[in-house]
Amino acid sequence: MRFVVTALLVILLGSAVLRAETLIIPVVGEGWQIKFKGPVLAVESQQYNADGQVFQGNAGRFNVSAFVGKPAGSGGDSKACRDHFWKLAGEGGMIQKDSVKQWSTPYCECVAYVTKDESQGEASTRANISCCFEILGKWAHLHASVISATDEETQMLKELAESLMYCTFARYKGGSQEFLLGGMGRLRMNVPVSWRAGNHCVNMGIGTAEQHELSFFSTTDPGKTWKMTFFNCAMRYKTQADIELTARTAPRPAKGEPVEQAVALQEIKLKQGVGCLTVYTHAEQGDKPVATGAARVSASGFVAPVPDVLGTITLSADDAKDADFMAAIQALGTIEWEPVEAR
Repeated sequence: MRFVVTALLVILLGSAVLRAETLIIPVVGEGWQIKFKGPVLAVESQQYNADGQVFQGNAGRFNVSAFVGKPAGSGGDSKACRDHFWKLAGEGGMIQKDSVKQWSTPYCECVAYVTKDESQGEASTRANISCCFEILGKWAHLHASVISATDEETQMLKELAESLMYCTFARYKGGSQEFLLGGMGRLRMNVPVSWRAGNHCVNMGIGTAEQHELSFFSTTDPGKTWKMTFFNCAMRYKTQADIELTARTAPRPAKGEPVEQAVALQEIKLKQGVGCLTVYTHAEQGDKPVATGAARVSASGFVAPVPDVLGTITLSADDAKDADFMAAIQALGTIEWEPVEAR
């Protein structure tokens, strides 16, 4: 029975693994980003601390993580970075030694290998790729893997490594951008000059509505975040009162500290549809220096550009009067929606 369930999951989640696009990992505050070809992610997260930043993403059986930060020990070049992380990978004793392949690209040092885990009483294999490089005195390590990988998926990991590169952020003057959200429709909005569009995540969970998450990031400040998630919903949002009721009954944003003050619910005046937003200030920050990746204020909102599509919005920054924070809120009013069949 366990084998049947595993096989079913492989079939159901396999398409998520093989659908590839260009993914980015912004190194906020450093002026550059990592780019590579990989599966459309279902979820992603980014965390910052004194040692650097950690990125994590997932799409079915595919997992990817990346670390950018201070070198270990006495540091060194890209090969020293590879050797350090390869030593850590070998400590678990699960690497199949005859599967190890090592090579270099113009941008990084790569190691491909297979791990086998028998700790649960049943063998489980995972194809892995490790990519390491040194840049501007920092080490970067990207690790990607696929559980129970097919030959095609193993090849996909190799192509991911071959496509990996790093580059500075492209110049951007701000303006209208368009995002295709599956069969739901196309979203257009003006993205301010101080923000960049990140990865477009698609969550197609079993038994749940398809969800599209759009992320935007500041190139200079990890404390500023902006995410929007859209999905079809059973409720029809036809009036401002409909969406404000949802906002009032929704839980407050969880930032890990008490909310000191919430600005009154305000309308987002869309060109079409309805929307509203509340801004929260968080008490514990007070006059303390803002920690890396922390935020003093956050905003939580909802938009329904058409009655059967709901979008949830989260924003965070260090100051409610921050120009980038205010520009993002203002940009929400430019959201427009177009059905896919309209073209």
